[in-house]
Amino acid sequence: MALDLTLLIPPFTQLNTPYPSILYLNRFLRSHQIEPTVRDCSIEVALRVFSADSMSAVFDELIFQLQDGETFPDEVWTLFSQRKAIVSVLPEVIAFLQGKRRTMHNRIVSGNFLPPTPRIASLDLSHFGTMGSTDAARYLCTLFLEDLTDLIKSVIDIGFDFGKYQAHLATGSVTWEPILERLQQTTIIDQHIDAVCDTIDSEVVCISIPFAGTMYAALRMGKRLKDRGGTVWFGGGYVNTELREQQDSRLWGFCDALCFDDGEEPLLALIEGFQGQDSPLIRTRTANHPPDFNQRPSNQFTTVGDYRGLDLTQYLHLLDALSPAHRMWSDGRWNKFTLAHGCYWKKCSFCDIQLDYIARYVPAEIVRLVDQIEECIAQTGETGFHFVDEAAPPKMLRDFALEVLRRDLKLSFWGNIRFEKSFTPSLCRLLAKAGLLMVTGGLEVADERLLKLMNKGVTLPQVIQTTKAFRENGILVHAYLMYGFPTQTDQETVNSMELVRQLFASELLDSAFWHRFVLTKHSGVHANPKAFSIEMARLQDNVFAYNDIEHTDTLGGNHDVFDEVLPHTLGLWARGEDLEVPINDLLPQSLPKPTVSSDFVKQHLNTPVGMKFGPNQQLLWLDAEPIILEYGLLIGSGIDAVELEMPAEFALWLAEHLPQWDIENRRTVSEVQQQFPGTDEMLYDLLETLFDLGLIVV
Repeated sequence: MALDLTLLIPPFTQLNTPYPSILYLNRFLRSHQIEPTVRDCSIEVALRVFSADSMSAVFDELIFQLQDGETFPDEVWTLFSQRKAIVSVLPEVIAFLQGKRRTMHNRIVSGNFLPPTPRIASLDLSHFGTMGSTDAARYLCTLFLEDLTDLIKSVIDIGFDFGKYQAHLATGSVTWEPILERLQQTTIIDQHIDAVCDTIDSEVVCISIPFAGTMYAALRMGKRLKDRGGTVWFGGGYVNTELREQQDSRLWGFCDALCFDDGEEPLLALIEGFQGQDSPLIRTRTANHPPDFNQRPSNQFTTVGDYRGLDLTQYLHLLDALSPAHRMWSDGRWNKFTLAHGCYWKKCSFCDIQLDYIARYVPAEIVRLVDQIEECIAQTGETGFHFVDEAAPPKMLRDFALEVLRRDLKLSFWGNIRFEKSFTPSLCRLLAKAGLLMVTGGLEVADERLLKLMNKGVTLPQVIQTTKAFRENGILVHAYLMYGFPTQTDQETVNSMELVRQLFASELLDSAFWHRFVLTKHSGVHANPKAFSIEMARLQDNVFAYNDIEHTDTLGGNHDVFDEVLPHTLGLWARGEDLEVPINDLLPQSLPKPTVSSDFVKQHLNTPVGMKFGPNQQLLWLDAEPIILEYGLLIGSGIDAVELEMPAEFALWLAEHLPQWDIENRRTVSEVQQQFPGTDEMLYDLLETLFDLGLIVV
């Protein structure tokens, strides 16, 4: 029996690419002969909000409020004075960001097209150079939309933002009352959400709720759909982490079921039950059925999304950051894939290590994964991929890269890793050859005591060597940084800042982001608060969700004092500014001076790391074939070519064998030893030389 079912993402997530949860479910359901409708209501509503009619309505509301005696900041008055020009150019701005006005960039950067809204009026475009007009135009258009976002927040709805909506209502220790009160209101933004919701007429609607910033819209849409007689099921990351213990009966006015963990098996069981089959619920809560979290999930998981049913031309190619690494999140429409379910480390005490999405590690089957990636390229026309693993395992990345190279696929990909010693210079070289553009990773506290306390599993010298290996192979590096971890002192935070400054000064980081420690209910810290010297307040009885549990850090410093200074200094360093300025010149006088050595990073950068060749390691040569010279070999091409002097016997042997060490015919060190016409010592010396010239050892 066919089922009329819609999978949807509520507003708001990224506007440059669809959030992948519904696309993974799309592939899963289609593998079970169920063909759902797929809707990304985030981009649908955003395009309504940033339309000429909608912006005219915003200005009409502003006029009404001004007549009613409301006061606004100067920026709002500036935008009000430019309202005709804003409404006039807005459709063209959206079309340009969608890639539909490819010749508009010169006019946009000329200064004669966009009205001088607050962000644009003070902008210096000189860092784009003379040939960067397309990027400069996209940056201007993104700033234009950000100014309009500020206008909407001031006049219409303080909870509106680019990538989230009413997130404050679903963050922290959340209670129902503020949410229910807000749901009784209807702003212009809500009208757009309601209008999109009214275009959905499926019998069953599955709403994926990934973040706090999508919860309010999901509830609004869920109630509206149920009031029309539809069946609504909720799932997604926010449901998994925050609604796991939800008991309040008011929830059932918005949905009929909550699916937990991966959502694939729970959703299939719900569908079978809805169709009248005798199928028990799996990790699902309904008004009359508690979830059984002791059920062991299947080790099958979806690795690549299925994009059928989505109009991919709608998305906006925003450019909201100038850092090449930081802009990756909003720049371009990346397809998503997963190398492994869960985390292979799963020990970091700040993380939700008790939950299935972290705790259950299952690696993908690489050949099948790359098969599906090729299908995805055929569907979307895009060869750019973002792997969304908690932390991609080095071995899986190695095998993935080899398979990509074996098939001669021209991919570009990036994602999250751990800065661990397995990312050797050779592995990083292999990944770069396969198309790795950037890695993001948790450096966190940049302090050895705290790294050990949080069980991060890496050391600072490892981080330095790993980032060096990535950067030397042209791979961008973005670091996640944390402050306010339990027991972290002001001195340790200052020391972390100093190390981060040194990493930027040594060009080991391209961008980074500080976030303050958040205590979550499913973390190792929450499970053992005494070990981290924290005291937690008693949780309220009427709490709807917990995602930022209030606590007292009994041994830590004054974390509040760093709230503004950390992002400020990070912004300077990411732009290459003030890297040689002592950090205390940028800090309040009350803070201590760093005690870490001022050349800590340089010392470890200069520590020699010997190259070892194990007998079972494989040798891979992907560069130009060598050319025999009178006195040796020419290896490489162009300005990178190097002349190696060696006996004719060795030169002839290497010229014959080196091209054979290709992706299909990798030789082990042991096999090469048996063929080499010299001693083992000579071979190892030669391999070290070849490694410096591009040899890959895996």
